Amino acid sequence: MIRVAFFRKEGRIVGFESEGHAGYAESGGDIVCAGVSALLISCVNGLEAVAHVEPIVRQNDEIGYLRAELPEALDEAHAHDAGIVLAVAEQGLHSIAKQYPDYVRVITKNRR
Repeated sequence: MIRVAFFRKEGRIVGFESEGHAGYAESGGDIVCAGVSALLISCVNGLEAVAHVEPIVRQNDEIGYLRAELPEALDEAHAHDAGIVLAVAEQGLHSIAKQYPDYVRVITKNRR
């Protein structure tokens, strides 16, 4: 199962962490894993290319791990744009999780 946690601070999404493999099908043919991966990689790319924010990224492909967090010191405009990119990814992942609940779980973790 793929577990994705979105981090929120003061109501804003400030990052995510994804871990695991869907196990829906064999490697190379797993549409659930491919969908989740496409959304999350597109989110990281969107943060950089659209929101002009360089997220702090950690990745380990062997265990299906990807973490991306916004830097702490963002001005309001960049934080807003990054939040939109992250919200689109979160919505897409909720849609996948709704369709494939045995393979994807999405949660929210609040931070102080």
